[in-house]
Amino acid sequence: MDSPLDGIAFLVRSENRVRVLRTVAADRRTRHELREGLSMSRTTLGRILNEFEERGWIGRTGEGYTTTAAADAILTKFVPLLETMEGIHNLGEAIEWLPPPARAVELRHLRDATVTTSTPDNPAAPFDRGLEAIRDADRYRGLTSTAIPSYVEALWEGIQEGLDFAGVIEASFVETLREDPQRVDPWYEFADREATWLYHGRVPINMHLVDDVALIWLGTHDEDELEVYGLLESENPAVLEWAESIYEEYRAESELLDTATLPEV
Repeated sequence: MDSPLDGIAFLVRSENRVRVLRTVAADRRTRHELREGLSMSRTTLGRILNEFEERGWIGRTGEGYTTTAAADAILTKFVPLLETMEGIHNLGEAIEWLPPPARAVELRHLRDATVTTSTPDNPAAPFDRGLEAIRDADRYRGLTSTAIPSYVEALWEGIQEGLDFAGVIEASFVETLREDPQRVDPWYEFADREATWLYHGRVPINMHLVDDVALIWLGTHDEDELEVYGLLESENPAVLEWAESIYEEYRAESELLDTATLPEV
């Protein structure tokens, strides 16, 4: 009789076995439906189905194949692990660049995420991608420790065209505006629209919620400076729910930006 580890090895050493078992678990299927849906040869599919029947993982009814309670229990534990490994594989070295708050997101939810990094031809590729997303947006929510001038300009232009805008920024950023008052104009409008909040503390993540996409800056912190290595982009519902919740958490602890706190133009 196989040991528990043998059972695990039996399943994981064949991608086709995983595909078949997950497909049968999702819905009852006939052999013909499985072969067509999985684009699998008759011989390969027949062998896998026989192996699963011998192990008591699937059974046959008049309407097709269905998984047993044992197989359902296996998949309940196996699928999240598989998806976690897919997330790790997808992110690669970018796992090390995730800001601390983003590490609360299960890696399996990042298996379809896109990471844009600098290239020799375009060192500013992450910044260009973020700017492109903002310029195409109908709705924007931001949580940042600072503000890139080109992004502020894009948001200000977007507001003129009807962009649904709101953002939370670290209160210390006001000092940056005092040192460079030429950048202050758009912030008067942000304040007048009651669309910007100041967080009196450290904002440990820089992210943008653009329509139904979460954009998260990746990098390492050197004292108070963030060295940017890339931009992560995800449409996964779990990631969006997390991003919305952390944005709302910081906004609830912030105060509206008042024009009286801004330097004169």
